[in-house]
Amino acid sequence: MSLGSLILKPFAWLLLTLYNLVNNYGLALILFSLVVKVVLLYFSAKSKKGMMKTSRLQPKIKDLEKRYSGNKAKLNEELQKLYRENEVKPMSGCLWSLIPFPILIGLYSVIRLPLTHLMGLGQAQIDKVASVLADLGYEAASGAYGQITMAQQIFDNFETVKAVVPEVIRLDFSFLGLNLAATPSIKFITDPSVPFNWQTFGLFLIPIVSAVFSWLASKVSTKTSGAVAQAENTKGMMLMAPLMSLWIGFIMPAGLGIYWLANSVFEIIQHLVLGSYFKKKLDAEDAVRLERQRRLEEERERKRAEYERLKAQNATTRNKNTSKKKIQRVERAESEKTKRATTTGKSGDAPPVDPERPYARGRAYDPERYARVETAKPEEPKLSPEEAAALAEEEARRRDEEAFEKFLETGVIDEDLVETEEAEETEAAGEQAEEQLEENLGEEKLSDGEESAGDPDNE
Repeated sequence: MSLGSLILKPFAWLLLTLYNLVNNYGLALILFSLVVKVVLLYFSAKSKKGMMKTSRLQPKIKDLEKRYSGNKAKLNEELQKLYRENEVKPMSGCLWSLIPFPILIGLYSVIRLPLTHLMGLGQAQIDKVASVLADLGYEAASGAYGQITMAQQIFDNFETVKAVVPEVIRLDFSFLGLNLAATPSIKFITDPSVPFNWQTFGLFLIPIVSAVFSWLASKVSTKTSGAVAQAENTKGMMLMAPLMSLWIGFIMPAGLGIYWLANSVFEIIQHLVLGSYFKKKLDAEDAVRLERQRRLEEERERKRAEYERLKAQNATTRNKNTSKKKIQRVERAESEKTKRATTTGKSGDAPPVDPERPYARGRAYDPERYARVETAKPEEPKLSPEEAAALAEEEARRRDEEAFEKFLETGVIDEDLVETEEAEETEAAGEQAEEQLEENLGEEKLSDGEESAGDPDNE
């Protein structure tokens, strides 16, 4: 048995079981569609819920698109954050909606090859059946639907064929006076030799009605998902399924048109039921989430008022990590100055002398002092007073927001994040002291280099 036959075996078994149950080919196809809908109900429900949740986020998505229209990376980041907070997977609704198409392809193979899949006949047995039918005066069936033709001939001469091949099954393709093994056509309009009767006109109606119900299913799906704002963008998708249904109905046996029609009817019912159920459920979830957000906003406003009060009272707490670094920066500079003074003899003590190089000046010696070329620093762009004020205001706002977020976590105001006048003066004094210290060290190094320039060992 080939892999394709193994995959199609469940489809053939289900269709044959339903046919034996109701003894009607058209009704078996309708029940087949219903069973498939029931089996896939869980996945359909997940798809429906995902589509409805995504549709409810459309106003926020459009707002983000306007806000970050010039920054695609930030837009994608905010969209992912929005989806994550609302537990939404944008593509989940589309993926599950594609499941019916593989089932349709499998059912098409089962309907097209009834002798192979429904009757379970091998090629040798099919050749025997063809031989018996040829003896009865039938021409050899060929083409894509040759087995369907043979199945109808078996139905008309069942006892004769069964005597030779006992495994054959009597399949009646009639449904409401129509032969579902035939392919719909418009020849009764274009060809005068084709009679106009219920058989030809009824087959012609199957693809038309199927396409109409497929369009209605897409319309109901969009409406129950709350995707009214997306209607303009989804018109193409809404027309795709009806056009495909119309195309399938006119090129394949009418049995597939009946299946597609039944599938659209059950899909409409499913969308109405699931849409009503998930609307109530999502409304309740939104109410809970909005209430939680309202409480969080109230708590945040209360914390903001407390933060402003403590800030006005200058009730800040020193951040040990950051403040310590600022203090140690000046201490390290002072320590380096003392160390340099001791090494070069500025503190009054004689520096250590190397016996092999008595004229060397130790750390003051720099063999690359003449080769080093000082590169000019690029001039920083000058800002206008208005731009500088706006930049300072933005920086102050950012630091204040950062301090407030820290306050929400720890309950105290970080001294290093709040721009008070005292903090600014202290910071400015520290920077000025550091700059002065660096200038002094540079002058000392230069003077030491000049004093050692005449030493014979300093080449």
